[in-house]
Amino acid sequence: MTEPHPGCAAPWSDLIVSSADNRVTNCCNFYGTAPATFGRDGKVPPLADLWNAPEIMAIRRLQSGGAHTAGCAGCAHSIETAPDRRLPFFEFTSMDCLTEAQRSNLERCARLRREGALHLDTVPVRYVLFFGWFCNLTCTICNQVPHRDHMAATLSDELFEQWRGHFASAIQVECIGGEPFTIPPAIAFMRKFAAAPDMEPVRLRVTTNGTVLHKHLDWLMAKERVSLNVSIDSVAEAYEAIRAGGAWPQVRDNLLRVRDIIRTSHPHWRLDTNALLTRTGVAALPAFARFHVDNGIGTYFQTLVFTRGNEEALYREDVLRYPVLLDGIDGWRESFSEAIAIFEDGGQPEPAATLRGVLDQLNRNRREANQRVDPFGRPLARVDGAGEVLRLMVGSVGSDRVQPDMDGGIAHYSSTDSNFGMVARVNFQGGVPGDGTIGLRLAWPSPLPAGTRRSHATLPEGNGFELLSWHERQGEDSFVIEMTARSTTPPGADVPLLVAFMNAHLGARNALPASLEIWAPEIG
Repeated sequence: MTEPHPGCAAPWSDLIVSSADNRVTNCCNFYGTAPATFGRDGKVPPLADLWNAPEIMAIRRLQSGGAHTAGCAGCAHSIETAPDRRLPFFEFTSMDCLTEAQRSNLERCARLRREGALHLDTVPVRYVLFFGWFCNLTCTICNQVPHRDHMAATLSDELFEQWRGHFASAIQVECIGGEPFTIPPAIAFMRKFAAAPDMEPVRLRVTTNGTVLHKHLDWLMAKERVSLNVSIDSVAEAYEAIRAGGAWPQVRDNLLRVRDIIRTSHPHWRLDTNALLTRTGVAALPAFARFHVDNGIGTYFQTLVFTRGNEEALYREDVLRYPVLLDGIDGWRESFSEAIAIFEDGGQPEPAATLRGVLDQLNRNRREANQRVDPFGRPLARVDGAGEVLRLMVGSVGSDRVQPDMDGGIAHYSSTDSNFGMVARVNFQGGVPGDGTIGLRLAWPSPLPAGTRRSHATLPEGNGFELLSWHERQGEDSFVIEMTARSTTPPGADVPLLVAFMNAHLGARNALPASLEIWAPEIG
């Protein structure tokens, strides 16, 4: 018998079709080259053209131990991760009773994966269909929000008819957005899927924010196999602080109604929630755990992921990467410990184990953080005035070639490239002082004129400095950001500090700061 291959199973099991960014992959975290969702005619190509696209086969080759292709590095499921830290992705099993077509496809996909086959005569076991990025919420930590205005493409509900014969051999089809229950083609697709007799054995999974779920339960109840994965991130006031535009009482009631439907009439339905680990949610962790245990609803936690456009949101919220964010949260360790105990006592060991691992990591990181000194002890340099700050700009990132301009005492630029930004360079005479820790203070006029956004201040990764902490405050006539950074090079090394002021909104005027200060810790 052929031994299972150690690489990730996703290229043999899953197909993710995303409309907004026009990419087809096997995994949401894959960042390499991918085939396009839409052909030149604006339609989704035949399934076989995507399932066996050269880019997809290249991923299979990598995960079979063959030639390298970029896009999987750093993933816990990838063959590139050390065996003792590698996690399984999918075991080619199903809790549902399968038809012969489903079982045959599932077993053949598993066998081809063991053999390391590149060109498959199967169809995907699981589909994830991103119908679009439109949503009725503007969550503070969502990586789609910065791109919604210029990535408005949606999948058509005609995909149901186009791939209907293939869907029948899958074990699950997932619909996701944005918010799928606010995207008309997604609703039309799901209604067709729920009503189709030949789709009865195939599970329909919907990842939703749950805000309008009550409007769609009647037609969903026509289908026996439904999974609802509701993204909530926290409960009560913390929920509403993170999920801007959401109302916790309505979402809570919708969750409880689905739970009751499962208990009374639809035992094959499944319900769980998911939560991103954020600074805002830390204090509410015990209440979050209590809600799920008391109501018999499962949940799982996820960590935040950086993407272009949401850097500042993660600087504010990612406690794992920036543990100094926990300063000012009284009893944060107790919040974790209490939530862990509630989950364990309530028979939910998985979220308890996740939180315990996070707490251990935070304790390690905090011990390191507590050894650091205040970086704003002594000033090294100050540049005042937008024109003077503009002189620090040494280039740009992205593909656009726009130049900054001055208007009303504000330096700004406009670009239609979401990856565009102006880069400032700060040189340290005699090298970075002390242990390499520095403070960076930036200030913008406030309020800014209509149509002007504050550019996103970021530290490019791999450029000699790592960000340790981020604080912001609104002054009487200015908005101030303070960053603590540390050189990743040996002490005293002559390495410049690069700061990228990234495009905050396509087509808007992105304001550069009006002042920039560099600080270092006190000596002695």
